[in-house]
Amino acid sequence: MRPFAGEKDAFGPTDTACFPMVPFSNRVGGNTFDYEGQTYTFEPNDVPPFYIHGEGWKSDWSVMERTACSVALEMHHEGNSCSPYTYRAAQRFTLDRNCLTMWIEVENRGGGAMPFGLGLHPYFPRTPRMTLQAHALSWWTEDDYHVPDENLPLPETVDFSEPRLLPDHGLNNCFEGWDCRARLNWPELGLGATIDADPIFSRYMLFSPPPDFEFVCFEPMSHTANGFHHADLGGLRRLAQGETLAGSMRLTVEEIA
Repeated sequence: MRPFAGEKDAFGPTDTACFPMVPFSNRVGGNTFDYEGQTYTFEPNDVPPFYIHGEGWKSDWSVMERTACSVALEMHHEGNSCSPYTYRAAQRFTLDRNCLTMWIEVENRGGGAMPFGLGLHPYFPRTPRMTLQAHALSWWTEDDYHVPDENLPLPETVDFSEPRLLPDHGLNNCFEGWDCRARLNWPELGLGATIDADPIFSRYMLFSPPPDFEFVCFEPMSHTANGFHHADLGGLRRLAQGETLAGSMRLTVEEIA
């Protein structure tokens, strides 16, 4: 994964190797949504006018347990004017030889039911000969505010059913119907990585800036970006008070010829 990319004495989530997306992933169109007879609003938590990725990525997490090869983290959020969600979130990272397992959970601790989702936002190094393989059924174009616009069949240039190079132009798109398995190869480094995710992560977001950024983000998600504005909530799960949602992703790395 990408090494820490920040300054020596500074820290930001977008400088890390991976950050959590909880209590849901990506943007909310208009920073508002209607649910079960109520209207909920958010205040921007990133470059205005965006509220994005929930609170987990910019919150302090407490270390609950630590061993030589694992760490468990936890955070709590109380609903406020910035976000109506009240919840507990947990992460666990476990390293077993060449396999890293990243597990994430959210528990609704608010007074009423709310739509919840989960996601992971790992950063990988990008090299000129890097390839990606990740089968999907369709993708979403995005509008001028980076919110999904239309769900369309995959153009040949972004059909990653077979290993292919990333396009030179930027991508920031949600892919539907993912089979929860992906493969990344770096021939220059002699390394390959396989991603296996739990079935809850049936979509992925591919954030692939132009090549001079030297990274790519392959983001397993439990729901469609901006699912709040879809009739079926785009895979967001209704959690009553005390109910939880959890999933994990496994990253296995090996040498390649």
